[in-house]
Amino acid sequence: MTDYQTDIPKQGETQKAYAKRLEAEGQREIYIRKALREHLGLTIEEIILVCSELPEARNRELQDLRSRFPTLSENRFAWKISKSLTISKEDALVWSQTILAAEGSA
Repeated sequence: MTDYQTDIPKQGETQKAYAKRLEAEGQREIYIRKALREHLGLTIEEIILVCSELPEARNRELQDLRSRFPTLSENRFAWKISKSLTISKEDALVWSQTILAAEGSA
């Protein structure tokens, strides 16, 4: 298992390419955020922008959150998503509603 502290960018790899590579390797968004901060010193605003283009990593992060907090209501789950991913409550609520609706139809 790799660690974000030792999972360094390849020579000449841009921040976006680095993030996309980590996503392709199966990493969750939090891992990628930590790696971007550790190795490239990006601000939280820059990290949010880069990670907004990583749908697979975000989906893995959301599924992990749901597996850790399976009994949260729609609003509590949205709050958890908002805080974990540093996104607006409104955006988090859409994710929460989408995930819970999918669980209801399963």
